[in-house]
Amino acid sequence: MSTITINRTTKGLVFLSVLCSIFITVRMVLKADMKYSFLLWNLFLAWIPFILAQLSYRAVRQHYLPSAYVMLFVWLLFFPNAPYIITDLLHLKGYSQNILWFDSLLIFSFAITGLLIGLSSLSIVHQSLELLFGQIQSWAVVVGSLILLGFGIYLGRYCRLNSWDLFSQPLWFAGRVLHQFKNPMAFKLTFTYASVILGFYIAFRTFGAPQNAELKHT
Repeated sequence: MSTITINRTTKGLVFLSVLCSIFITVRMVLKADMKYSFLLWNLFLAWIPFILAQLSYRAVRQHYLPSAYVMLFVWLLFFPNAPYIITDLLHLKGYSQNILWFDSLLIFSFAITGLLIGLSSLSIVHQSLELLFGQIQSWAVVVGSLILLGFGIYLGRYCRLNSWDLFSQPLWFAGRVLHQFKNPMAFKLTFTYASVILGFYIAFRTFGAPQNAELKHT
């Protein structure tokens, strides 16, 4: 497959990511600590599903369907990493009030950027699914993906599980996941996250998502 062209959506997301990186660098210099350096790692993880979405879309258009299905599956595993940054707002608790305003803006910037990256990747995957299955079936898969997204965010924040744990410790990972089905909080948070992100996605797809014409050359 040929290389990916950087379209205006990607440029915008790169710009926001660079802005966030500058923002956190300023904090590190001013406060001489690495307290929020984990945000850079989380932002890096947020880009993985976006790249996979782009590659899978190209694979679908060029009829490399086995490759497309593999990349879509891996995309699903990493998809929760993008909106997961929203939950990093919890780290504001207990920090010094005199810089709380700066830290709030810092984490909010990362959270919004991660959310936009996630919504963009979902929009691209949605277009791939429409090519593969049609409009109605693609929406069904999108909603199912968002439910898994909500569960993935819950597993990451409250169970401290990571996407790569599925490959490095599959039996332990499966045990931890199955245990969560006994926890009512898991269902509440899963469907709350899924519903909220679905609302954001519908608005994003209606007003801001890139169209097929923009993606077909990427």
